[in-house]
Amino acid sequence: MEKIIEVIGVDISQDGEGIAKTKEGYTVFVPYLLPREKAIAKLVQKGKRFGRAELVELIGKSNNRVVPRCSIYSECGGCQLQHLDYKAQLLWKEKKVKDSLSRIGGLVNPKVMPIVGMDNPWYYRNRGQFPVGKEDGEFFWGFFAPKTHKIVRTNECLIHHEYINEALEDLMFQLNQSSFHFPEDTLNHLVVRCGVNTQEVLVTMVLTEPLSNSSIPIKCSDIKRAVGIIENINQSKGFRVLGKKERTLSGRSYIEESLLNLRFLISSQSFFQNNTIQAEKLYQKVLDYANAEGKKVLELYSGIGSISLCLAQEAKEVIGVEIVQQAVEDAKKNADINNIRNVNFYSIDAKNIFTQKEISHDLLVVDPPRKGLEKPVVESILELEPESIVYASCNPDTLARDINLLRRKYSLVEVTPFDLFPQTTHVECVTLMSKVEK
Repeated sequence: MEKIIEVIGVDISQDGEGIAKTKEGYTVFVPYLLPREKAIAKLVQKGKRFGRAELVELIGKSNNRVVPRCSIYSECGGCQLQHLDYKAQLLWKEKKVKDSLSRIGGLVNPKVMPIVGMDNPWYYRNRGQFPVGKEDGEFFWGFFAPKTHKIVRTNECLIHHEYINEALEDLMFQLNQSSFHFPEDTLNHLVVRCGVNTQEVLVTMVLTEPLSNSSIPIKCSDIKRAVGIIENINQSKGFRVLGKKERTLSGRSYIEESLLNLRFLISSQSFFQNNTIQAEKLYQKVLDYANAEGKKVLELYSGIGSISLCLAQEAKEVIGVEIVQQAVEDAKKNADINNIRNVNFYSIDAKNIFTQKEISHDLLVVDPPRKGLEKPVVESILELEPESIVYASCNPDTLARDINLLRRKYSLVEVTPFDLFPQTTHVECVTLMSKVEK
């Protein structure tokens, strides 16, 4: 079905598409359309409740529309909001948080503070996963086009840190100059992370077959700022980029980063916030809400211990719980190098911690993945009743769902949104909840 229609933008969807209405009130999703813009569109899919269309011509442009800086913006799909002015992006994300809390959380006029944005919303990501292709005998890197395995080629990504872009430039030069030839289709991805404050780079080459010890093509000195090069073997055909088997080809297996006057060791697969500048602001808000002085603190989903160690500088005692064993090992090392002794880390699934450990705590801090808190975790929180909860979230919808589930015994005090991912639809929040007095 292809029909020309006239629409007007009313909002932006969770995926960054324009939500539009026809004159008859029919809802249509139109990529790159902004609120209050009139447009001619081609209807390509029509359902009972809504349809999808392609933008043909703008009749009236929004004052918030800007020209995207990236030359492959419309092909790549990694960013969704480059055509929207950054101040307008922040307002939309703040509204998104409020809408989720009201619609899903059932809250009336929740207290949402102004979103914390960036002074420079470019070149901020400290980690990236890049598919590798080969054309005319030469390697290149890029990004998968949306819903395909076609690699959109590029030489620079405007939301990844300069250290990562420079490392990729050196990597491509070395791979294409090397006398070593990878067997066909064995090099699938390059994963690069950097320490923004330490200027260290760690490179992971994702292969389907291990290299022989006599045929390692690259060493750290070939790559600007590189302190380690890792070989990762992934023979699966699924969506997961990294496999479980790794070895260090050159240098060391981790980078160091500094944050809020602490040092952190970060290995290739450990989680660390992808925006170092904004992570410092977000962690400081966690500390402000926690008011941890003299308290016993439990943190669930503690990763490499970054939040736990910040809290431990004020708290009486901190326990961090994380299911990923390597992250827990990193957390223990991070406690040692920062000489912090009042914190313990355990490799346990968050939903099992309350049955496996005797834990007494005044304050609960949670930093779950996008899916939010699992139901057994929510039930345990309601049973054990910590005095207050600080919830760091990367998904306003699951945050709102969990707040609604916890409302039986907790009230929302305040939410502060943070823009850790400018030019995209993602937004993070730090939330304070307190136990309701009976």
